Amino acid sequence: MAGKHLFNKKRTRLSIEQAAKELFLEKRFSTITVEEIARRAGVTKRTVYTHFPSKLALFVHMFDEYLQELHARLLNILNENIPAEQLMKKLTDTLFTFSKDNEKFMRLFWTLGSDEFDGMIPEELVERIRMWNRAMMDAVIRMAKEPKVRELLGDHDPELLYHLMSAINKGIFFHTNKSDRFKIAAIDPEKLHTLVVELIQKGLTAQSFSDRGNKVKDTRKPEKTGEARVL
Repeated sequence: MAGKHLFNKKRTRLSIEQAAKELFLEKRFSTITVEEIARRAGVTKRTVYTHFPSKLALFVHMFDEYLQELHARLLNILNENIPAEQLMKKLTDTLFTFSKDNEKFMRLFWTLGSDEFDGMIPEELVERIRMWNRAMMDAVIRMAKEPKVRELLGDHDPELLYHLMSAINKGIFFHTNKSDRFKIAAIDPEKLHTLVVELIQKGLTAQSFSDRGNKVKDTRKPEKTGEARVL
């Protein structure tokens, strides 16, 4: 009996989480009520409060779930023992794929504004987003400090590269959405992403070869003349 009770409790909680997630990705936070979440989950308002103290707690929980999943995917890539060029490509591909698979959430994440809350964004949500963003950034920076990756990146700031990768990924989705809406052009996000990755890889590879060339020392012996040798 105890096992069945725990199963039913967990199932109810998952129903509430799913109902809240659907509504948060359909409508603005400020327009959604706990009663609406309860109706969609098929439970009472009191039951919702049994599992979550507030609507905001449900909203923060949704961000935790998505960002934790993105963090886990990035860590899996970073733990692979593969060449630096492949590692960089897999990171950008993983970020793009996650964004494509969870586009509604990512658009909410990218455009999250204070008007969602009729005022300032709650500090609890800000802290959770900051925590996950910092965790992902630190993981990428640790990877960038490894010798094989450092050789590829040269003197580029790893944190700046992390932000560039995020900015390009976000730009791809906003641009292709705009093109579709206004019929400016038929652009496939996959093709745009592939082009960007190829250009970045070529640039990094060229930079890497250039740095290696500059590090080659002149081992030739100076000529035995009384004049200074001009190099």
